[in-house]
Amino acid sequence: MPYRLFRHPRARRLRLRVERDGSLVVTAPKRLRQGEIDRFVKAQEGWIARVRARLERTREGRDPALSGMRPAGIDLPAIAERWRVTYGADETESQAHHLRLPADEAAHATARRLQQWLKQRARSTLAPRIDQLADAHGFEFQRLSFRNQRSRWGSCSSKGNLSLNAKLLFCSPEACRYVLIHELVHLEHPDHSPGFWARVSELCPGYRQHMQELKTVWNRLPDWVTA
Repeated sequence: MPYRLFRHPRARRLRLRVERDGSLVVTAPKRLRQGEIDRFVKAQEGWIARVRARLERTREGRDPALSGMRPAGIDLPAIAERWRVTYGADETESQAHHLRLPADEAAHATARRLQQWLKQRARSTLAPRIDQLADAHGFEFQRLSFRNQRSRWGSCSSKGNLSLNAKLLFCSPEACRYVLIHELVHLEHPDHSPGFWARVSELCPGYRQHMQELKTVWNRLPDWVTA
């Protein structure tokens, strides 16, 4: 079974991760023998197959017009926006929530262009929201950045810098708010201790439901977002 292998100097055990596209990633201790890694992967074939089947079922619920590398539209539930996307010349007049992109560039170039646009959209709409939440609940952070992370919705550094994933715009407003609160609470509790979750629950009582939604959203992201 093919897989991508990452050897991490601080890894103490083998870990498997099935990516959205079904590919398998293995993280292993630096000096672990290749034969042991291969045997471990083979022993987990049943689990891997179940995860891939679940991912495929989730992806079946995507709208084909919105999920390809050159989408005809983009839905951003977190900010209640729907954008129409056209390629090349368009005879219609410029409209709100309308993106015009070049028709003659490669699909991956279009995807990168859309990813940059998504980060800009996230910054302009989510930065004011996290400022409001921080002011309302007494949090103070240093810098705020927006990225296109491949494995997490956000992070908080030891220096108080917050980083949010632009993919949050594909979540519901409630799930998006949960992630903002989650990262803000890390300013008080750097780990996931009972105290951390108690504070999260205080500010976002339904956070467990939102955590489940985030998993579904991640698996249904458009192809251009993760290209």
